[in-house]
Amino acid sequence: MSIPSNLERRQFLTLSSMALGATVLSSSSTELHALQETSKDAATVESDGTKYGKYLVLAKNNPPTERGVFMFPVTTDLPGFSIAIIGRMLPPGPMPGHEAPEKHDGEIELLIHLGNNPDDPLDLGADVDFFLGNGPWQEHYTLNRTTAVHLPNGMWHCPWKVKKIRTDVNWVNLRIGKNGGGIPGLPSGVDPGAAPLPASDGESENPQERAKAKTSGTIFNKYLLSGVPKDLKDPEGGKWIVYSDCTKIDSGLLMRIIRYSPEKAPYPVIDAQAHEYPAMFLFLGTDLKDCSDLGAEVELLLGPEKERHVITKSAMVYLPADTVHGPFKVTKATKPFTFLEVVAGPELPGAVYGPGGIKVSA
Repeated sequence: MSIPSNLERRQFLTLSSMALGATVLSSSSTELHALQETSKDAATVESDGTKYGKYLVLAKNNPPTERGVFMFPVTTDLPGFSIAIIGRMLPPGPMPGHEAPEKHDGEIELLIHLGNNPDDPLDLGADVDFFLGNGPWQEHYTLNRTTAVHLPNGMWHCPWKVKKIRTDVNWVNLRIGKNGGGIPGLPSGVDPGAAPLPASDGESENPQERAKAKTSGTIFNKYLLSGVPKDLKDPEGGKWIVYSDCTKIDSGLLMRIIRYSPEKAPYPVIDAQAHEYPAMFLFLGTDLKDCSDLGAEVELLLGPEKERHVITKSAMVYLPADTVHGPFKVTKATKPFTFLEVVAGPELPGAVYGPGGIKVSA
């Protein structure tokens, strides 16, 4: 997983015009971390040649730019993920926005806005103007709650304007698709995340969507994910923020976002499992002075070898398809932190896959 340590403004905008910043400081380069021995903390070891340590990246509390703190370097060569950008936007705002509408053909995009209120994980702590669609079908939304925006293949979006920031906001931008010729595991020619979109001339390609727009006035609100159904039971030690899969959005990605509390540790995060698609896991601290401080100790077992890693800093974990992982468990916690899981493919809820994409349990 090669990581660019210094990107100029033009290069950065080419990578992702919806990203947090216009520049990445050279000091934002983050080393890969792994365990030298199973008893050592991943936060203190840079590299030791373990099999899976290369997939673990720890955050740094880098100096802020005009667009906030870049917690990790921009990554663009992870199979299944075209781009991954994670950072933190700081008060008071406004942030430099993105004015022009855009779309990404052949890719699914996630624009995830995460609040850091320790008492209310759905409080975004900011006001964001966001537009979906284009032409006469463009819809304006104001985001003030923690929200994951799911953009299907070819979905028009923007302008995007962060008008006011009351409390630090974590930002995650993931794009899935083009890297490696499309979403891994999908047959050749299958459109990843395709969804009928209203045409810019005002004629909908989907009569049902057109009828809905006449009654509710909106078509695209289903792509703004915030909160979960009341019947979805909170995990041990945590509280649901977002849950989505391909049953909720056509060809949608499997995504889980959970806020974990410092009480009742130890508790489990993930059981042992594998997926037929690559996966991204993020452990993001809520400390307002140091975004790299996870405020917890999390034990990860990776691979069939059950290679043990322990993280105490905000971390990004990438796992290729069919990689066994888990259990993950919180062994200690002093502060709330947010956990994100994104699987780069339309898996069913509860589906666990083995090598070759064969479902082994549910």
